[in-house]
Amino acid sequence: MRLLALTDLHGSREALERILHDAGSVDVVLLGGDITNFGAPDDVAALVETILATGRPVWAVAGNCDSAEIAARLETMGVSLAGRGVVVEGTGFFGLPAMPPWLPRMYQFTEPELAAMLESGRAQVAEAPRRVLLSHCPPRGLLDQTALGRSVGSTSLRTFLDQAKPELVLCGHIHEARGVQRHGPTTIVNCGPAVTGSYALVEMNQEIEVELRRVRP
Repeated sequence: MRLLALTDLHGSREALERILHDAGSVDVVLLGGDITNFGAPDDVAALVETILATGRPVWAVAGNCDSAEIAARLETMGVSLAGRGVVVEGTGFFGLPAMPPWLPRMYQFTEPELAAMLESGRAQVAEAPRRVLLSHCPPRGLLDQTALGRSVGSTSLRTFLDQAKPELVLCGHIHEARGVQRHGPTTIVNCGPAVTGSYALVEMNQEIEVELRRVRP
């Protein structure tokens, strides 16, 4: 299975279209939050529909620069993975939206609320042979350092990661922490900001192979 993962699109349809063209054939597209830049539900719907128009299935979670209304629109469109899971060809996909509390006006949840969503999603894919977590925020201490060197990832996600050991975690949020890191049996990918053309291609073969790409205007 070939996955296209992108986060932090921040409302750029132009960047989305460039990435879709550059990525070529994929089995699933995963949108990991900050799909808009404090936009409206219609904005996220237009971006999701841009992907669906190409014939690619898409799953998504909202980020801190989205909103509860945008999260609700993703649910209405049937593409949300927030606190839920789906199984596609033996691979279970589940999701974590938003981030821990940071600034006013952001879409965010407390760490216990995030932990509850992780458990809810995991339960729905518990029988899947392979499990992939789509999270806006990275786990604490893993691909989560800001330009000032602070680790700002989710502590509940880190605890979950250490206990549940999903095969793959796809995240974003911290633009400057783009990269790939192994943590025990888990491969963690911070996809980088799609608004500047960054994204990840993941081959889910016997082993996980990750290619970080950047397409320029």
